[in-house]
Amino acid sequence: MKVEVLKTGRAMFSVEHRRDLVIWLAGIALSFASAGFFSLALKMTDKSSIVSSLAGVGLFALFVFSHTVLKERVGIPEISGGLLIIAGTILVGVFEPGHGPEQVYSQSGLAGSLAGTALFFAALVAGSLKTGRFHGIVFGALAGAFIGVGIIFTDIALVTVDGDMLAQLTTPYPYIALLFAASALATTQFAFFRGRAVEVVPCVNSFLILTPLVLEYFTFRIRLAPIQYAAVAVIIAGVLVLSSRGANKLA
Repeated sequence: MKVEVLKTGRAMFSVEHRRDLVIWLAGIALSFASAGFFSLALKMTDKSSIVSSLAGVGLFALFVFSHTVLKERVGIPEISGGLLIIAGTILVGVFEPGHGPEQVYSQSGLAGSLAGTALFFAALVAGSLKTGRFHGIVFGALAGAFIGVGIIFTDIALVTVDGDMLAQLTTPYPYIALLFAASALATTQFAFFRGRAVEVVPCVNSFLILTPLVLEYFTFRIRLAPIQYAAVAVIIAGVLVLSSRGANKLA
């Protein structure tokens, strides 16, 4: 909310724009506050994807906020896509089988999966910038992926110190996670410039879920229950439904 204030440059600090700036900064502060809760949640489970998937419940608030406060149009594609994402999110969490074997961190697995993720998004971003389409969706997805990678690094930090919340600060991993969080923040602001919140936020949440799901398999060799993978397919379907409205070319 109020991201447009950034377009005013130094004028954002003037009395005229001060209220908008304060609202925008409040949103940024809330985003950063979530980092502590992510770390605490990861201490309580051995699956990064479970933590990231439950973050998707914020979509309930999104549609109310988008329609009533931001005055964005919320039609059948937005509602249908959002409900699919919410349903998939709930299924991923409900069918969590509990703790598995002790997590073992694989550096090679992490490096390979990060390289594959980078190539995937490089192609998406290049295509979006070339065609002028799907900006909100693609950059929203990229922001979600940044958060997802940050969650993986937060999990690695805890694994390497046997779950000690304070000792993890002596490793580089929490700071790498914060770097990805900052990248996600910047990317999200760009996505909001070029797309609607009702498109951007579901894509952020979807890839926030999907990225840890993929990376944790290669990094920790963790598998989910079959029904949870089916739930992920439902989430992807929701994103595709949302993209049907987000395909309009930018002027």
